[in-house]
Amino acid sequence: MARYTTLYLSALIAGLTAALFGYSVGFIGGIIVLPSFLSHFSLSTLPPSALASTQAQIITSWLVGALFGVPLGMPFCSRFGRKGCLFLAGGLYVCGAGMQLLDFGIGGFKVGRALNGLGVGVGTLGGPMYISEISPPSERGMLMSSYQTILQLSALAGFWGAFLSHSSFPSSSSLQWRLPTAIQLIPGILLLLGACSIPETPSFLAGKGREREAERSLVSLRGVRGEEWMVEGEMQEIRDAARVSSLVRDKNVPFSKELLKPGIRKRLVVGVGLMIAQNMVGLNALNYYAPVIFMSAGFTSVSSSLFLTGVFGVVKLLSAIAFMFVFVKIRGNRFWLPLGSSLCGVCMLFLAYFVHKIPPANQLGAVPHWLGEAKLTLGGVVSVLTVYIFAFSFSVSLGPISWNVCSEIFPLHINAKCCVMTTCTQWLFQIVIAYITPQLLTTIGWGTYLIYVLFCLLTTLFVFFSVPETRNVPLGREMDSLFDDKKDIDEEEEMEEESETTLLLKHGQRERRGSLGVYT
Repeated sequence: MARYTTLYLSALIAGLTAALFGYSVGFIGGIIVLPSFLSHFSLSTLPPSALASTQAQIITSWLVGALFGVPLGMPFCSRFGRKGCLFLAGGLYVCGAGMQLLDFGIGGFKVGRALNGLGVGVGTLGGPMYISEISPPSERGMLMSSYQTILQLSALAGFWGAFLSHSSFPSSSSLQWRLPTAIQLIPGILLLLGACSIPETPSFLAGKGREREAERSLVSLRGVRGEEWMVEGEMQEIRDAARVSSLVRDKNVPFSKELLKPGIRKRLVVGVGLMIAQNMVGLNALNYYAPVIFMSAGFTSVSSSLFLTGVFGVVKLLSAIAFMFVFVKIRGNRFWLPLGSSLCGVCMLFLAYFVHKIPPANQLGAVPHWLGEAKLTLGGVVSVLTVYIFAFSFSVSLGPISWNVCSEIFPLHINAKCCVMTTCTQWLFQIVIAYITPQLLTTIGWGTYLIYVLFCLLTTLFVFFSVPETRNVPLGREMDSLFDDKKDIDEEEEMEEESETTLLLKHGQRERRGSLGVYT
């Protein structure tokens, strides 16, 4: 494993895009309710409806920025490489953090959040794509799962950072909100510096005709300098895929025509379907509104609901680590996806039942003093445990695997464009969930969880019938064989033969020109 040092370091740096994502989600909910923040931006004097609207705009501006950041990153991924995409993500994120710290009023803070979102959106496109393209099949599952682990770790740091800042600084000190906000600069600057030092992906370099650079990159990532023969087979597969992609580009095949191919449609159905499922089974509803949900389960004090929300983050982090190092190596995607989705559905069903049955009164006893003034009910305890089981089930299935699959199944020549479609789907449905969840909880209450039960069931059926096993499958021809029909495969083989013939003809022409030059 020591020879994979460059590989692991490069994956870690690309994984910092997940830190941008996670910390932005984790800290903002605590920041926008801090007394120092409300006072600094003159929000404490607003009526409740206006304050709620401003807080919603701060959160929504970030989500919208992330949605538009994905297509913004696509031309950088295609023209300047995956490294260029990572550098852009870090730059936008750092600029956004700076805008939030400077005194431009609440409008400037919103603009900073939108820039943050743009950087995160670019990162969610480039980060997983980079990790997937540098990883050997045997390590790809673990390295791709590191993305989810870093996301959960940074989200947890963001939540507890805001929590501790509130406890450590007086409300009169601007450090109470500035310090957690300034911490955003750390992962952003590390990503900027790291993107300058890591190698570009061999697939991108080969696709641009820079085969010598691709070979050097692959040798560095595999740690076999001086033993280049060990990667000859892998390099040949990269060359073959790049030649097919080059021929497709030379023929100017429009993306709309590519979408008509059955194999590409199947891949997009899988990718888009998994990203929809990842949001619609209910995890992001818990992410954004966990304190409200814990209150509805009987833990009515703010301190108790916030504490339980922090534990919720710990459970997600430990589950992501367990998947990365243990579960991903035990069984494949087609085992964990339906199992996790089914367990999520069962958890939502239990949550609906107990939230429906919990009476406002009839408390069974007081909880420990560190949970504040909340009262303990049997249904409330079971509901909280159910939320934690849901978090575990999601974090070993849809959470990491959706990103893994979307970053590895598409052909090289349209990988960036297809990943834009799947990643935009992810952000679009995050916006949908953030918008509809509070309205559902207000109007139909416990029935909200039954809606998520239905989507969990649909996800299980979708995975069973549509998602093939991609674990340990090499990128290129073997991945194509999982999705493409015989006609598409025959066309690719013809393109490879055409590519080899073209190369031989060019080589012969160069030899003839060289001979002519000798005799004249």
